[in-house]
Parts: sequence; C-alpha cells; structure tokens
Amino acid sequence: MNAERRLEFGVGLVAAAVIGYEIGLVRLFSFLQHYHYTFLVVSGAVCGLGLGAALTAVLRKERLGFWAVGCGVSMGWGAYMLAEFPRLPLPLLVGMAGVPFIAAGAFLASAFRARYQQSQVLYFWDLVGAACGILYVVPALEWLGGVGALLGAGVFALAAAAFFVSRWVWIGFLALASGLIAYSSQQRELIDLKALAEAADKPMFRALGAARHRGEVKETRWSAYARTDVVDRTGDTGLNLYVDGGAGSYMFRFPGDYRRLFFVRREAAFFPYYFGRRERALIIGPGGGADVLYALMTGWRRIEAVEINPEIAALVRSYGEYNGHLYDLEGVELHVGDGRNYLERSRARYDLIALPLVYAEAADLVGYALAENYLFTREAFAAYFAHLAEGGRLALVVHNHALMLRVVATLGAVWEGRGDEASAVLDHLVVVNGARGDPARQEAHRPLLLVQQQAYTAEQLARLHAAMEELGLDAYFSPGRRERPALAALRGNTVADFVAASALDISPPTDDRPFFYDATRGLDSKLTWLLLGAALACGLVVLGPRAGQQRGAGLWVVFAAGLGAGFMIVEIHLLQRFGLFLGYPTLTLAVALFGLLLGTGAGSLVGGWSRTLARPRGLGLVGVGVGVACYLYGFLLDGALDWGLAWPLAARVGLTLALVAPLGLLLGTCFPACLRLGGLQRPGIVPWLWAVNGCFSVLGSVGAVALGMEWGARAALAVGALAYVGAGLVLWVGSRRLDVDAMVRPGGAGRWALGVLLLVALLWYAAFSFIGARYWGAAPSAGLPRPPVAEAIWPDALRGQAGLLIEQGR
Repeated sequence: MNAERRLEFGVGLVAAAVIGYEIGLVRLFSFLQHYHYTFLVVSGAVCGLGLGAALTAVLRKERLGFWAVGCGVSMGWGAYMLAEFPRLPLPLLVGMAGVPFIAAGAFLASAFRARYQQSQVLYFWDLVGAACGILYVVPALEWLGGVGALLGAGVFALAAAAFFVSRWVWIGFLALASGLIAYSSQQRELIDLKALAEAADKPMFRALGAARHRGEVKETRWSAYARTDVVDRTGDTGLNLYVDGGAGSYMFRFPGDYRRLFFVRREAAFFPYYFGRRERALIIGPGGGADVLYALMTGWRRIEAVEINPEIAALVRSYGEYNGHLYDLEGVELHVGDGRNYLERSRARYDLIALPLVYAEAADLVGYALAENYLFTREAFAAYFAHLAEGGRLALVVHNHALMLRVVATLGAVWEGRGDEASAVLDHLVVVNGARGDPARQEAHRPLLLVQQQAYTAEQLARLHAAMEELGLDAYFSPGRRERPALAALRGNTVADFVAASALDISPPTDDRPFFYDATRGLDSKLTWLLLGAALACGLVVLGPRAGQQRGAGLWVVFAAGLGAGFMIVEIHLLQRFGLFLGYPTLTLAVALFGLLLGTGAGSLVGGWSRTLARPRGLGLVGVGVGVACYLYGFLLDGALDWGLAWPLAARVGLTLALVAPLGLLLGTCFPACLRLGGLQRPGIVPWLWAVNGCFSVLGSVGAVALGMEWGARAALAVGALAYVGAGLVLWVGSRRLDVDAMVRPGGAGRWALGVLLLVALLWYAAFSFIGARYWGAAPSAGLPRPPVAEAIWPDALRGQAGLLIEQGR
C-alpha cells in the first residue's frame, strides 16, 4: 500500500475512533454525572481537538505514528481510569477525557499539513471514518458496555498507528483487541459502584448506599440510549429500574392477584384510572409498568404503552414471572419509541392519555435537550387534546410545584390559541397533591393534573372529591371549590401576565424551544461558564497564527472560525429536529448524523473538481451561498417533516437521508478548500486553521444550546447561517490581497471513493437492521389471559359503578 493510501486509511480510522470515543464518553458520563455535567465534560474534552492541532503548529513535526499511538493508548487508559475512579474532581475528568482528543487533533492537523493540496480527499476520508464510527458505537455500547466501547475506540486508533510505525504496534493492536474482548466479556461490573454510592448524588447511587434496605444491582444493560439498571432493595414489593442512575421507575411484584396490591390505590398516579369510559388508554413512559398495572386493576379494555427506552421494555418482559407478564396480557400493547411521535402518527382517540412522571436524566447526544421535552410543549398538548375521545382526560404527574405552574401556563397558551381566555383552562383542570404532600403547604408535591376538554360539572367534581377524601388524597386545586392562589392568579390574566408574575421561568415551552425542565430564568450557570471557557479558548487560538505569518493569514483564520461555529450550530439544529421525526433516539445517530457526515464527505470530494472553489474569491461566495441555503433549508424542513410524519418508518428514514445528504454536500465544500488554499499560501498555517475550526466548533455547539434555550431553535439556525455568510463575506472582500489558485484535482480518488461508499452503505444497512431488531422488531404482546378485576379496588364513593361507564363527560 502506497503512502497516500496509508494516510487516507489512517485519517479514516482516527476519525472513527474519535466519534466512537466521544459518543461513548457521553454515555459513560451520563451515568457517572448529572446530564448537564455530561455536556460540560464532553464539550471541554472535544476542545482538545483544537488544542492538539495548535500543539502540532508549535512543534512543527509530523510524527503521525506517535500521535496515533498516543490517541489509542490514552483512550484505553482513560476508560480504565474513569471506571476505577469515577469520582475524580471535575477538572481532572475533563483533562483525562481530553487527552485522546488532543492526540487525535495533532494527528489530523499533521496529516492535512502533509497533504494540504489534497485536502478534499483527506477530508472525505475523515468524514467517512466518522460515519463508520457511528455505525460501530451503536452495537458496541450494547455488546461491550460504556467502558468497553471506549476501549474499542482505542483499537481503531492503534490500527491507524500501524500504518506509520514499526511492526510492534500490530502486536499492541492485537493485544489490546484481545484484552478488550476478555475484559468486556467478564460478567462483572466494570465501574466502581462503591465510590458512586458514597457520592449519593443520583437516585440509584443513594439506593446503593442506603443505610436501610441497601440496594443491589441485579442486572445492567447498556445501549446507545442509556445505561439501564435493575436494583433490588427488598424484593418483597417490587424492583427499581434506573436510567443512567436517575429517572427511577418501579416494577411491582405481581403474583396475579390484584388484592395483594390494593395499597397502591392511595397513590395520586392511580387516581385517573378510576374515571372515564375505561375503553382505551395511552400511557407514555410506562417504565416498569406501574401505570399499566393501574389500568389493568381498574378494568381498562385496551391499554397502549409507549416506552422510549428499549432496554426497559426488554427487562420488564424478561422479569415476566416476577411482574405477572404485564406487557403480555390481553389488551396490552407495548410500543418502543418516542411517545409524541407515536401519538402524532396515530388516528386513534383515547379516553385517557397519561404521562406519569415522564423524565430522563440521560444526556442527549446532541445537547442539553432531553428527548422527553417534546412531550410538554404547546404543540404536544394540542396533539393530546386532538386525540382525546369525548369525555376523555389528560393526566400528568410532574415532579414539583414549578413544573406544575409551567404546565398550567402551557395549557393556558393552548386555550389562547383557540381564541379563548387563558383563565378558562382553570375550569377544565383539577390538581391532586401527591400522596406524600402536605395539604397545609402552598406548594404542591408531585402533583397530578387532570385536564379534560369540557369544563368540569358540579356532579363530576363531587365524585372526584368524594373519592379523594376516602383515599386520603388532597385536592390542591378544584374549580370553584378550592382555588389556591398559585393557580388562581391566572383568573382574569393572560399567560404573559401569569408568567411575568413568577420568579421562575414558567413560560410555555414550544417545539422551537422545548426546554421544559429548565425553570430558571437566564442561562444555567454551568452553561454560562462553559460558554466563557470556549470563548476564551477561541480567543487564544485566534491570536496564535497572526504572529509571524504573511499578509492575509487572518482572512483564513476568520473563515475557518465561521465555518467551525456555523457547522456545529446547523448540525445540532438538524439532529434535534430529526429526533422527534424519527421517533427513536438511536436512529438520530444512525440515520440523521450518519447521513449528514457522509453527505459532507461527498461534498468535500466533489468540491475538488470545482473551479469556483479553487480561488479565495470564489470560496467566499460559496460560503455566503451555503449560509443562505442553510437558512432557507429551515423552512423546507418544517414543511417536509410535518408532511412525512405519518409515513411508515422506512419512508421516514428515506426522507431523512434525502433531506440531510444534500445539505451535507453543501456544508462539506468549504473547509477542505480553506485548508487547501491556505496551505498553498503558507503550509504552516494548516494546523492553525484546524485549531481555530476545532475550538470554534465547541463554541458553536455550546452556543447552539444557549441560543435554543433563550430564543429557540430557529434563532440558533439563523445564527449558524449568519456565521457562514459573515465568514464568506470577509473572505470575499479581503480576497483581493490573495493571489492563490489551487486547481488540484483529486485524481484517482473517485474510484476509491465509490468503493468506500458502497462498503459503508452495506455497513449502514447492517447497523440499521440491528437497531430495527431492538426497536420496531420487538415481539408483540402474547395475549395472555388477564386476572379478574376485584370490585373491592373501588372506593365506596364509586362502588356499584365498577362495571358501568361512569363519568361520560356529563
């Protein structure tokens, strides 16, 4: 194999290692830390790509083999240290996680400096390698776990090193691969849970370290979505299920006799199942199956449950002997996917739509936003009401008082959107305090909100209050009977007035700004510090190439900076939008991000034949055009996703690829041309351009989240497009001082590229089939006979109506 092919394969392998390591870090840190700290650590670590490129510019030595070996070894070392010492101080975590990125950044910058005239070809291999890394990490997380996936990423980097150094690296490569298989296949926990139990900063860790009824991990499953654990604290009543150490749900021990579980009647979450026609219920986020059990105990005929975490669904089924085969009983349908996506594509109408404490502390792979946030937007509530049958109700259990206020504000916005007064929603609303709430307090505790299309009648309210009194539940809010000041403040006011009167941010979330759980006004302090840190890194790296460089170098630096920030903002916007459209978080990786990266790589290769991109003035115009196209693309995306939402999954996957690949083609044209033209003017500037682009990419990713939280996704996309336009204009105006012509065609790379793309397509199909078997290929309900409903489950206030269709909206 000649030197050119070795360099291309090396770049692809390192890129695959980097993306696999990055996604593995997200998953691992989402378990070890709270999800917002995950974003902080990973963003800081990825900044190492820019630091590594800057280091290469200072050292001015290639040393490709050295950097590749360093990348692979540090990935393995980092995985081991994170597993053995999961509670190291945050700066140490960032530094340890960032070492492989520094080595990878140095390798890539060195490679592009060595062959800057063929930057289009190398960038193609870089992006194709990253796309392949995505295809690796999805099954690797499930088969090897979070630690094993990081070790596997190191194998890719060592394989790249074998192209540039002596044969002993092959021995190290084989040894590491063998060690990975042996280490990850051991049937034991690879992470020091004792240290996490001592920290006790997440629900699962508190359970493991409890002085009374200390928890024991019974089973663990990893996936690209999250780590899911089954924890036994007593085993007598049930088992706890945790997603990334938080977002706990309960799986009751159900021997087949409902009377053994009559104590759950006093839970507020049970209350909605007493009322309505009891024909068809939709439960979004059933977790361990508690709400499915509630519906079965009260005789609902058809129960549809939608769980976003495939491992929870599989675990509950695997514990069928323990939980009474809840998900396989007659009339129960379990669907794996996003509840909002499922509802939007459904034509059914429901007598009850329930969202019981739907929440995940799993870090999203594309930002702060949680997957469940789209369940609590103004558009989501409108969809719920559109799918309610006559007399049907929407039941939500939320975590605290602030989120209850936010739900009410969002409901008021829905009413205003209909042309009604916002305060009218209060006549359609009953709030029940959580079972452990204090009726004397003005703040609600884990309240249940019951909302219906028609205003509550006096007869309905009398029945609700009689049942609550018998069950020992407290009516926090009831129209005309008990109106607490916190909600009664909406009477006679608009939603804007209601929101302005609160010290918290209870403004209605929308699909454009879906941050439901962030109720603090202004930016989160951790995000603010991360923005400042990223801006400082960008400032330092921008100043570097100006000293000692020839005239015009600053133009390339500004252009590379705009491309880095703009690309990341556009990418994050796309991934957030396609997350809801596809309905499966893992598909956002395997389809949307994969298609974008592959399209970007193809765009890089195609740009090598463009005469326009061979001159700075033409490249500046192309940058402006790409920015304008990105902005207009947002309007196309809105219409296309609404149009295709009801399509079958295969068609939605096809539409996603058709939408992201052409945009990727445009996005991939500019940066490799920048490296090629800048390198022709002065080869030493290439690593600095990599450094600037890398640091501004981190700033762009953090900025995209901050912009989305404050002004919404449309504003973020506009800023990303503006970054391209601004960078292009700077280069176009200043290009008069540059005299560079880089018309160097990629030569025989086209034949190689065609073969590579075909191979990657086959790999993608294999990964897609794997995901399909875990998601939409899940086994249907077995239709086992249900246990008989015990009439004693009903409160005396409702006794005698157990077999009747009560509360029919009268």
